[in-house]
Amino acid sequence: MTWVLLEDLTPRINPKIVEMKMANKENIPDEPKADQNVKYNLSKYEYDLYHEEDDVSNPVLRVKRFSAPNKGEKWKFFSDNKVTFILEGTKLTGKEKEFLHTVEGVNFLLQGYKEGVDSFHGYKKRLKEKLKK
Repeated sequence: MTWVLLEDLTPRINPKIVEMKMANKENIPDEPKADQNVKYNLSKYEYDLYHEEDDVSNPVLRVKRFSAPNKGEKWKFFSDNKVTFILEGTKLTGKEKEFLHTVEGVNFLLQGYKEGVDSFHGYKKRLKEKLKK
């Protein structure tokens, strides 16, 4: 077996052209220039920056299930880390409790809370309608 040394098959690039392109880097329009006075430039474009007039603070809503003694359960509703409503699980049927353990059930509780349901009777009524479907 004989080995043949092949010449470099890549096209020849003129190094002077490369040097000229590197020297004229400022003329490339695709790259935005960073402000030299800013220590940390978080955004490349000015329109990406945070606009304070658009800031709307919404309350943080959470639902958490707590186990109670004797196989009881409670769902506590929090708004900005304050307990605003407690749903007693002892008054619910097994099928309703099983539904509330799912992700769809937690979403159901949060949706009701956002709509303003703040009584056990309101949730019980909505649960019956939901489980009939």
